[in-house]
Amino acid sequence: MSHARRRSDREIVVTGAGVLCHMGDELPVIEAMLRDGRGVPFATYPPAVDLNARCQLVGLYPGELSDDDVGVTKAQGRFMGRQSRLALAAARRAMAQANIARRDLAVVVGSGAGDVRTHVEIQDRLAESRSMRRVLPTVVPRLMASTTSANLVNVLRTTGPSFTTSAACAGGAYNLLLAAMLIESGHCEAAIAGGCEQADPHFHAGFDSMRAYNADDNLRPDRASRPYAADRAGFIFAEGAGIVVLETRTAAEARGATILGVIRGWGMSSDGEGDMVAPSPDGARRSMEAALAHAALAPDAIDYINTHGTSTPAGDVSEVRAIRALLNGRHVPYSSTKGYTGHTVSAAGAIEAIFTLAMLRSGWLAPSIHATPLDPELVDYPPVIQPTSRSLTHALSNSFGFGGTNVTLALSAA
Repeated sequence: MSHARRRSDREIVVTGAGVLCHMGDELPVIEAMLRDGRGVPFATYPPAVDLNARCQLVGLYPGELSDDDVGVTKAQGRFMGRQSRLALAAARRAMAQANIARRDLAVVVGSGAGDVRTHVEIQDRLAESRSMRRVLPTVVPRLMASTTSANLVNVLRTTGPSFTTSAACAGGAYNLLLAAMLIESGHCEAAIAGGCEQADPHFHAGFDSMRAYNADDNLRPDRASRPYAADRAGFIFAEGAGIVVLETRTAAEARGATILGVIRGWGMSSDGEGDMVAPSPDGARRSMEAALAHAALAPDAIDYINTHGTSTPAGDVSEVRAIRALLNGRHVPYSSTKGYTGHTVSAAGAIEAIFTLAMLRSGWLAPSIHATPLDPELVDYPPVIQPTSRSLTHALSNSFGFGGTNVTLALSAA
């Protein structure tokens, strides 16, 4: 965990944001749904039905991602799996909003793995032909872990540093903070950063076998993801992408850019308890403490916390225990937006930071939908469960991943 102080002369601001998820890709429309507490039912996932999965629901991006739709040539498209296309579509939206033309952007974007479908393609071709000569020469750029950042660099023609961080469900937030670090330390003036994830039967099977998914509500897709509810039964996987444009305030103001919000600080920790999948309140608390220290904010300055809150029985209450310990029992408004989006894994931290910045900017709180009746442990410390208008200045956005890897972003209004 790092308590290093931020450089006040290199303040990091957000000037563009793009989101793709099962709610669509028009960010103002998505924000209006969050503000009003309106979700979209999840979809039945045909591979899950065919393979008799316990959970047969998924969040699928409803838009098109062909070469023409994402603006790539046929030659470029050969190297792009679905997750790279999701990220590129979100990046184009973020860059259009930022109205940024410079090429020296850093690119820090990634997913939980390389393109899984490419691994399957290779296996199938080898099994069918019994010859390595049948494997296409385009597979390595698709299956490598850095496939998304590499594709963005080559399509967008950026010249700054580029890489991918993979940190399970904390990956998207890690990519944001590492891009912010590059800018803060003077290695670049601007960056594209975020995370992405695609639906895949292999991912689905893995989580399904862990019983991490909600297998109780295949016939209730409108209420399947319900963080903090007493009867929550697991999360719903969803694909998506969240991308932001980051700049120094000086650079953004010099070109007259609209500032959407500030990444004021960040904190990181590991649980250090030797459990791969069980969350630790202490690890979460240390991450939030580190973010506050780096942002030079007192706990009392926080007006809202966007929680990791995936809708799992253990994870939701563990995080709230950490929040109560951090704030010495003071109640701060908190909610999880995964009731709307499902769990987009490596995209989640970036998408949720974008949502939190929207709340800071416009003065509203997205309620945790389908959360009632509440878990009995939370009755005296409830999440936001109704649409709420409130003036906001500072917020935290939490992302926690398997292996006990934790990230907290401290975000502020512009």
